[in-house]
Amino acid sequence: MDSLTRQETLTILASMGVQLPPATRMPDAALQKRLKQALNCAQYASKVLGHPPLEPTSLPAWSRPALEGVRRTNFLETYQTSQGMGMELYTNPMLDARQTLMAVAEGWDKGHRWLLVQDHAKQCAISIRLLSVLRLDEDTPAIILLYQSHTRATALKGVAWVRQMQENYACPGPAVNINATPLEQKLLLKLLSINEKLLPSTYTPQRVSTEQNFHVSFLLPLGPLGYGDIAKLNNDPGCALCGRKTASRCAQCLSASYCGSDCQKADWPDHKHACRSLKGGTWRTLPFVTVLPGMKSMYVSGINKFSQAGDMRPGGLPDPNAIPPNIHGDRLFLVKVQIEANRQDHLVLYDRQRSIMVYLVEGKDPELLDEMKTEMRGPRGGYGGAKMYRWAKRTNDWELRICVDKEPQTEIKW
Repeated sequence: MDSLTRQETLTILASMGVQLPPATRMPDAALQKRLKQALNCAQYASKVLGHPPLEPTSLPAWSRPALEGVRRTNFLETYQTSQGMGMELYTNPMLDARQTLMAVAEGWDKGHRWLLVQDHAKQCAISIRLLSVLRLDEDTPAIILLYQSHTRATALKGVAWVRQMQENYACPGPAVNINATPLEQKLLLKLLSINEKLLPSTYTPQRVSTEQNFHVSFLLPLGPLGYGDIAKLNNDPGCALCGRKTASRCAQCLSASYCGSDCQKADWPDHKHACRSLKGGTWRTLPFVTVLPGMKSMYVSGINKFSQAGDMRPGGLPDPNAIPPNIHGDRLFLVKVQIEANRQDHLVLYDRQRSIMVYLVEGKDPELLDEMKTEMRGPRGGYGGAKMYRWAKRTNDWELRICVDKEPQTEIKW
């Protein structure tokens, strides 16, 4: 099967929450590096593998159902499921890959030791033989396997392998055939290729005659990225299009930086909506805090919709010195600005993902607080003077630059 194309790589990154401009000129090598980093984050490699290589012969067997071990989700997905909002298959390659991993684990639990992952049209497939499920830690199994991809050109080899599997391994029920789009298969092969390099060269499991060209690798639990990972992967300072060193800013809105005119022209179809709504706008530096005065002694539990069950910790005192994550990097993003009816001494600001929720308090900048409240109550505010939406940009750990007097000329998706 062919390698991932540039557009396919961007599609997979976007499905994981890593947003890059559609016309980005980031070099292919940098894109592939970004994808590898994202996949390692999705399988928590740095947390569970320690210092590779992973040595299968020294690990104990996983003693619980494999499906129980590989299932990962977050509060947003749990809520959507509880409301009957099922995830549509074959539209999000990363979500599809997570579903396939659970099907592989379930197959192991039912006693199956080989399976096929193939598309509906049977144009391509991945042959997989499951070798073992090992215990990395209390919550993490590693599924050790042999695999090989097939296309129409090598279909006869795949058929020969299936026949040998049928002869050598009695199935407890119907064979496991997992439907997967070609893009999802490419993603799985990319993941297996990354993990393959984390096994020692001395690990050589026994192969049957049709598996002499099979690769050995492993699968770890896959989950949605948390805010910390999204922040790291989206933090891409430099040219808004290619990431290279910047040489100038957009003269109309001063909100986007570029390495040169070529990138600026290429980015215009995406940038023009924000640019036109910001042209001539008044930008203010907004110093924020993460804990309101009088709230420092109140116990809180810091979770958000992207948190996972494993992130739950007993509530504790808020840390006013904990720097909030920056998932937007150097890019513009929309914030909702709200005021509480019974609290006129501060404003609360947060982005659509709620990756950041901060406060402008009277003690930090009373003049800016008054200006923002006046703007909210004026013709560009709306919503009964209780809230408004504005473009913002993170300038450092404790400040935002916010365009105070321009309404966003874009659809507000909140």
